[in-house]
Amino acid sequence: MKTGIIIPTHKRTAMMERLLRDLANSTLPPNTMIYAVENGPRGGVREICEKAGLDGRLQYLYCPKGHKSAALNFAIESGTEDFLIFFDDDVALPGDIVATYTEAAQRYGPGHFFGGPLIAHAEIPCPAELTPYLPRSALGWVPADREVVMDNADFEYFFGANWAVFRSDLERVGLFSEELGITASPRSPMGEENEIQMRLLQAAVKPVYLPGAKVRHHVPRECYTTRWAWRRRFRLGVTDWKRTEREQQAHCRKLLGIPAWLLRAVIQQQVNVTLSGLFGWARKTELRMRHAYLCGLLHGAWTTRSHG
Repeated sequence: MKTGIIIPTHKRTAMMERLLRDLANSTLPPNTMIYAVENGPRGGVREICEKAGLDGRLQYLYCPKGHKSAALNFAIESGTEDFLIFFDDDVALPGDIVATYTEAAQRYGPGHFFGGPLIAHAEIPCPAELTPYLPRSALGWVPADREVVMDNADFEYFFGANWAVFRSDLERVGLFSEELGITASPRSPMGEENEIQMRLLQAAVKPVYLPGAKVRHHVPRECYTTRWAWRRRFRLGVTDWKRTEREQQAHCRKLLGIPAWLLRAVIQQQVNVTLSGLFGWARKTELRMRHAYLCGLLHGAWTTRSHG
């Protein structure tokens, strides 16, 4: 079985250098190839790859489009490996993680995809009031202490920073949606990994949780700020609109191509946020996060509006 490790990277050369060092110190099964795919403006990743000491196992790729989904698809199409492992450039890896994935792949075979836990390695403690509004990648996720084929109804999706799938199963469901995925724009939608894993579930591909496939995820201090959480909730709103656009647009009154109910909700929430600032309401963070989400929905509606 040939294995490909795909790592998209954008403007984080120090983290990429650390990750490649982890892989150089790892136990890599035979027929394993690593693809470091830089996307957007070049930032020195090629030079880091040349010094990584991975003995011909590492190939540098360049995707001019600054878009994670585009970079992932470019890397997938550049190789021929049977089994693909995805890591982000901001994780630290134990030495046996690749072997953990490939051993499970050989036991289960196609028709399964895989993921493991994530430990949040944060620069500062997380403020309690922000915890409900932060993603699992900023808080950590360890759902079980044993290997398990997860039930679809309980499956929360594996992190894009740490999961794996057979190429044959991807070929059945299609590659990453380039309508989703982080770009340099703070208004870009998220959720490309969740969406492709949802398609895998719909195609009866089963998720397998591997407790040994554990990564440590770097969480910078800005991720524990209201500003960062606001932007994340905004992006979630944009993502949700794009996923449910047809349903949201159907059979509703519109103003300037925007559903009237959404305009009313955004205005009312802005009033609530302003009043909470004036009077010091205890629910201020909750109101701001709801406002962020509604603004994301509004942005999604505006960019996809129809006057029909």
